[in-house]
Amino acid sequence: MADIAEPDPNAGKMAPRWLAEMRTSTVDGHRVDRPHGFYVNYQKFAAIHVARGKDVLIVAFDNLSSVNDTSLERETWGDKFYAEKGWSSLGIISFDANWYRDDVLFDYLESLRDQGFFRQFGKVVFTGTSMGGYAACAFCGLAPGSIVLAYSPQSTLKKDLVPWEKRFNRGRQQDWSGRYADAAALTGSAKRVYLCYDPYMEGDKAHADRFSGDNIVHLPTNYVGHKTVVFLRRANILKQVTSMCVSGEMTPRTFYALYRTRRKLPWYYMGLMDMAMERGHMGLARRVIRGSGPASGNPNLPKALERRMKLFIETRKKKGKR
Repeated sequence: MADIAEPDPNAGKMAPRWLAEMRTSTVDGHRVDRPHGFYVNYQKFAAIHVARGKDVLIVAFDNLSSVNDTSLERETWGDKFYAEKGWSSLGIISFDANWYRDDVLFDYLESLRDQGFFRQFGKVVFTGTSMGGYAACAFCGLAPGSIVLAYSPQSTLKKDLVPWEKRFNRGRQQDWSGRYADAAALTGSAKRVYLCYDPYMEGDKAHADRFSGDNIVHLPTNYVGHKTVVFLRRANILKQVTSMCVSGEMTPRTFYALYRTRRKLPWYYMGLMDMAMERGHMGLARRVIRGSGPASGNPNLPKALERRMKLFIETRKKKGKR
């Protein structure tokens, strides 16, 4: 009897969006007679390039939460939005929580530089969050004159440079010798480096403070912790922030005006109250609760915050803390 073939788990699934887009073979709305992009796959990373024009190339690096995603539908970071804008993209997919500390990746990106890949585009933007934010800063020198948009980035996890950094255990275990080890020392050739982070999150602020130069622009996202991108998305301003950074219109004053919309989000008040309670300022936390309803336009928010405060107090009592 003939062997019965195992069912193909991917049978009947449509191609990933980025692959389907490549097959249309159009740039700026015109049919082309050359490759419309490429996909390359290595042990610890893959690179996906979708060509949509020569004006803008977004080089986007995955964050830590995506490394275990093995699905065919996996997108490179932010690419749906870049497609909407008509921007070409080079997405680096990571298959390992290695903070992009991979000589094979270094060689690959340098080969693209040496082949003139980045020089094809009028503007090159490096972006990512956390682990991806480190990579955006570290590799931006491959395209001098580029723009960097890094959310809550680490400058490095090299222990002798940041001995105070105790987070990201997997990243700290990597080899931080050799190339691209200190992103804070590698942004000098960028036209502009936007660092978007919560200055009240001590670790993130300490990393941001390591960057220096006239091209560094700090965009503070107060009281949201390490989840800057998630918060900006929920506030419905992430796309606008990205667009203005790419165009060069973004300034700290402009960002602050956009960020004021945070006052409508419950998460903002939760973060502000949590910070106050962690520092022992219970009176301030109660004032946050009282003012949250009128300021947010959500009459149910104060009760939700009161429950959160009660849980915080009960948890601390169980741990023997006052």
